[in-house]
Amino acid sequence: MALAARVLSPAKVNLHLEVYPRREDGFHPLLSVFQMVSLCDEIRVRLLKKNDACDIAGDFGFPPEHNIIGKCCRIFREETGLRAGLSFRVRKRIPQGAGLGGGSSNGAAALRALNAMFAAGFSDGRLAAMGARAGSDIPFFCTAPAALVEGRGELVRPLAAREDFFLVLVVPPLHIGTAAAYGWLDAEGAAASPSGGRAKEIRLMYEEGSPGDWRFSNSFYPVLQKRQAVFADIRQSLLGAGALHADVSGSGAAMFGIFQAKGEARKAGKILKMKYPVVKLLFPLAGMPEIILQ
Repeated sequence: MALAARVLSPAKVNLHLEVYPRREDGFHPLLSVFQMVSLCDEIRVRLLKKNDACDIAGDFGFPPEHNIIGKCCRIFREETGLRAGLSFRVRKRIPQGAGLGGGSSNGAAALRALNAMFAAGFSDGRLAAMGARAGSDIPFFCTAPAALVEGRGELVRPLAAREDFFLVLVVPPLHIGTAAAYGWLDAEGAAASPSGGRAKEIRLMYEEGSPGDWRFSNSFYPVLQKRQAVFADIRQSLLGAGALHADVSGSGAAMFGIFQAKGEARKAGKILKMKYPVVKLLFPLAGMPEIILQ
């Protein structure tokens, strides 16, 4: 058993996202390409002397007791019988409420760190199943740096991760509530129509196609750009700066542009920074973040 652990908790972008009509249980099935990127929070975990304690600290913008890390800690305790007190310190870099999966990534990073600290021996699949009880996107962050994700997010199939592109991320100064975005999608009947063989098509496009030929899309973009002109403005700015493709991540509000050359991405980032407050140059991750035991 280790006394402490440190792990990076990466953001993701949805390179592609098809949202299908609402099911009877109230959830929308999806088909998406999730890609971990180089924008990361950092989580440090250490033992506390007080049994059953779970102390969480970080610049979350909401009470720490509502953090998904706490849910994942409770699930890990249920699965292992662990009573050791735990402290989680989170250094936040991922913008919250922007469609980048920061909260889910934190939850997965906590599960992975605890698994390593206590030598629990849970497989990635077992951790993903545990994480699914706390949040729909957590299974992805337990599994692979790039994956085809279906269902509610619990069906995760790893992809051969690409490293031959760069991203310019733009986060406008507005918040898009996930529930509101889904409501707009339903109100406009804008959900995608499921079609056979679509998952295979998207997989081949990511793994074998050139980024310049990717025909990816996001079901949320049309409804978002109708309500906030900034989305169309950012997209045009990215494309005008040379992006091969530009879209929204998740249900927003972050947007990204795809570039094949780092120099082109860096130049575009400088242009976008003159118009928008948060612009970052990122690259895709090809491996899972390392867990450092102490």
